[in-house]
Amino acid sequence: MNRNGLVLWAGPSAINGEPIVVIATGLKRKSANDKIGERTIQIWYLPRDVAPHVAVKTGADEAVCGDCIHRPSKGGSCYVVTYQAARAVWQAYQDGSYASWDGSKLPFIGRVVRFGAWGDPASVPAGTLASIRTVTKRHMAYTHQWKQASASHLRDWCMASVDSAPDYLRARSAGWRTFRVRDSDEGLYARERMCPAADESPVSAAMDCGKCSGCDGLTRGAKRPSFAIVVHGSRAARFNALAGGAK
Repeated sequence: MNRNGLVLWAGPSAINGEPIVVIATGLKRKSANDKIGERTIQIWYLPRDVAPHVAVKTGADEAVCGDCIHRPSKGGSCYVVTYQAARAVWQAYQDGSYASWDGSKLPFIGRVVRFGAWGDPASVPAGTLASIRTVTKRHMAYTHQWKQASASHLRDWCMASVDSAPDYLRARSAGWRTFRVRDSDEGLYARERMCPAADESPVSAAMDCGKCSGCDGLTRGAKRPSFAIVVHGSRAARFNALAGGAK
């Protein structure tokens, strides 16, 4: 049995009803992704029956990614390389390598948790992962489904992922803190700060997501700034067209 991961939940997607599975990894071993922090637990939302690298080509990623404009199946600019870590986690699940979570909070006490290594928290029923958040040291979470009324419960603990000025203003006016992907020639908006862990940040060498953990929605209050990061990844060139070139 692989003690580095746990199957937290399995059932119909809250987005489109297709079967999905939610898996936590990093319980015992650090992530290979230096930007998230070496002791950060990652939560994956995966189509149950379709490998992630296949799902992003066929559209089966809708079950866990909803209407996100960055979906590769829609020609999007998602930076997640799904045939690597996401595929490995999915395959381990298929092989029966992970135990099912018994509801114990012990593995998560005092840990930093990233609720979305791939996929969207909106894909699971409200409250599914709430008990984990009560014992974490800090967490990070993002949703592209913030425009949907069904995702309003996420505002308290997730950042609204936005990709344009109109979306930024709409999300902020609806009470969300935001995390915006921007083009390299775009500036920062009012009440917005550069992501401290981003490559373009002057403190990036000493910062990672686990140390910052500022992307926790309204958990520590609504007056804190939003964050923005310059688009990155192998599909970055697609971003402007998908975001409508909104500056």
